[in-house]
Amino acid sequence: MQISVILDLVKKNNQKANIELIKKAYEFAEKHHAGQLRESGEPYIQHPLHVAYILAELNFDESSIAAALLHDIVEDTKVPITEIKKQFGEEISSIVEGLTKISNIQIPDSEERSAENIRKVIMASARDIRVIFVKLADKLHNMRTLSSLREEKRKRLAKEAMDVYAPIAYKLGLHSIKTELEDRAFEQIEPMVFRDIKERLNKSMQQREKEIERIKSLLVKEFDKNKVEYASAIGRPKHIYSIYKKMQRKGCCFENIYDQIAFRIIVKAVKQCYEVIGVVHNLWKPIPEEFDDYIAMPKPNMYQSLHTAVMIEGQPVEIQVRTEEMDKIAEGGIAAHWKYKGVQGDMKFDSKLDWLKQILQWQKGMRDSREFMEMLHVDIFEDELYAFTPKGDVISLPKGSCIVDFAYAVHSSVGDKCVGGKVNGKFVPLRTELKNGDQVEILTSNAQKPSREWLKFVVTSKAKTKIRQKVKETGGIPAKAPAQIIEQKRELEECIISIEGVCMPKLKIAKCCCPLPGDPIEAIVTKTGRTMVHKAGCHNLKKYAKSRKARKKASWIDVSGAIVEVKVEAHNRTGLFAEILNSLVSIQTQIKSAGAKPIHNDLVECSFTMESKGLQHLQDVVRRIKRIRDVKKVYIGEIER
Repeated sequence: MQISVILDLVKKNNQKANIELIKKAYEFAEKHHAGQLRESGEPYIQHPLHVAYILAELNFDESSIAAALLHDIVEDTKVPITEIKKQFGEEISSIVEGLTKISNIQIPDSEERSAENIRKVIMASARDIRVIFVKLADKLHNMRTLSSLREEKRKRLAKEAMDVYAPIAYKLGLHSIKTELEDRAFEQIEPMVFRDIKERLNKSMQQREKEIERIKSLLVKEFDKNKVEYASAIGRPKHIYSIYKKMQRKGCCFENIYDQIAFRIIVKAVKQCYEVIGVVHNLWKPIPEEFDDYIAMPKPNMYQSLHTAVMIEGQPVEIQVRTEEMDKIAEGGIAAHWKYKGVQGDMKFDSKLDWLKQILQWQKGMRDSREFMEMLHVDIFEDELYAFTPKGDVISLPKGSCIVDFAYAVHSSVGDKCVGGKVNGKFVPLRTELKNGDQVEILTSNAQKPSREWLKFVVTSKAKTKIRQKVKETGGIPAKAPAQIIEQKRELEECIISIEGVCMPKLKIAKCCCPLPGDPIEAIVTKTGRTMVHKAGCHNLKKYAKSRKARKKASWIDVSGAIVEVKVEAHNRTGLFAEILNSLVSIQTQIKSAGAKPIHNDLVECSFTMESKGLQHLQDVVRRIKRIRDVKKVYIGEIER
């Protein structure tokens, strides 16, 4: 690689670029790296040159390219960062310093070192986001030159590229870097599988190219016939790792992956994107549920396109349609639209990088690097789903997210007060996993507080962080003795009365004396096996005076401070869930969690985990719920003491 190649590319992309700055950075780097060799034996200066070229291809500014040329100077030579600052200013030295701090990590454990490395990358990006772009270009060139390294190191670097850097590139919209990192990492991690797929693709290349040309000619003919304007129609094979993932996902062999090619159709305006889809669907039968509109609903990394899949002579073919501007962003992501303001030492985050700001905020509460990595794998690296608020706003969440995750994504205060939710008009439990396209309504109560139990099913870092904060502020849920589990769906009396020598009796409060909580009580076991509870001294107890088997000692169980689950069976109707919640809140009931699920026909089961203030309070809860219209039964689920 020659510096002239980089300079020509920069001038082609931007006639006003500061070429002299890039020349100066190159000459400085060449001088101080003189005599140094890479493990491959080539002059070390070739590495920063290639890193700079990758950024030039993505049309980065001259400061980024200069920083790429200088990024290893402080680490690998005797030049201090103060000299970089003196020669090239605060802006470039800030990027170089951020990258140097990453490289200076000294941790023996490779997994923990990798985690801390990524953490440092993201933290350094707080000062200047270009740190992360230079690091990605650095990682890409290293992956291109792995052959001279020992196998153990190749696999370790490949795993890091696959697990961390490729997902970050995806999140930043750098599709070209993401796909190349994946393929090169896959080649090291699964070399035999990689070679097998590659050989099969090569064998079918000639036939595939003929198929691409045939389909392209049909498309062009149909576009001309319908007077649809387009800029280009490009057929391309899928990259190797994407084919492998589809084989894994579908559980099939290479021969059964028919859609090994995809067409990308580029147009001038958004209107034409939809016109093209109309033509394509008239020409070939679309595959149901394979149409995605990322123009109306862009991905968080700014990616916009229309995706469809059609059957062509019995084989599925993927087709993407987007404008020229969308295509540039699809390949270059944030780099393609980034507007540098030249504020030295204080590069501001673009609004498109809110996810990165959130990571920087949440990582402050992380206990260690591995916990930080767990957070990344959920919030950034997992596949996404899109759910809607009742007003139609889009909420992006990682797959596996539940109602509480959605509530916190809307706003922290909504999450804190979340007592239930409705998905597509139906009540669901708080732990219900959401699906793509769900419409979610969150029900809240001012009396609600986050519960430690929520941590068992939320997945997003924002939800986990906020719940931990609130639980800590309120002292958390008091520690309980080992849980005493009561059989689900038992009447209230069966859960708050203890009968000597009888395990989980079927109880009935005697109507003749109607004992209340706190009254001295006795129990009679009838011939049918039911246990009748009477007030001590009730006249109806006299006929059992001589029967030791029939009469049993009974007492009220103290449930003060216990965590109680109340279950309600009712006919489903609008407002039911909220009405039950309001009845509980009206008597200052501390609700820990709430949810609902359909049972059968039009019946729904609502469940509420609450803190009991005692027997009287629990009876008041049951009595108030039973008064509500359409409620059929009220049960006690579990009691944890």
